Amino acid sequence: MPNKIDELFSPERIRRNWQKTEKRAEKPVFVEAADQSPLKIVEEVHTVVKRRFFGDEAEALHLLLEELQALLSAAFPTAERSSTPEDQEENLSAIHEVLNRLEDLVDAFEMADRRRQCK
Repeated sequence: MPNKIDELFSPERIRRNWQKTEKRAEKPVFVEAADQSPLKIVEEVHTVVKRRFFGDEAEALHLLLEELQALLSAAFPTAERSSTPEDQEENLSAIHEVLNRLEDLVDAFEMADRRRQCK
């Protein structure tokens, strides 16, 4: 038994495992949001919602995400269409409102899910 404990806590074994952990920690878990367009980020959120929520919850969140996607498309003009600063300001406040509603809904759904799991 003492030999197994010595093996388990041997400095060389710990050092090898520690080096493996450091290598794994170097990889970023998420892609930097600054490297992506807002529309691409919304697409990724759609994917997360599909995996995490089902039924009416998913439908409600998808409706808000579609609304957000439309607002973001209007807020970031392309070469074909331009917008005035007033339009952009109005779009930004609408975007913030949708994001707040989205956050509130996700929080409510998660709290309801926790309550169901506790019962």
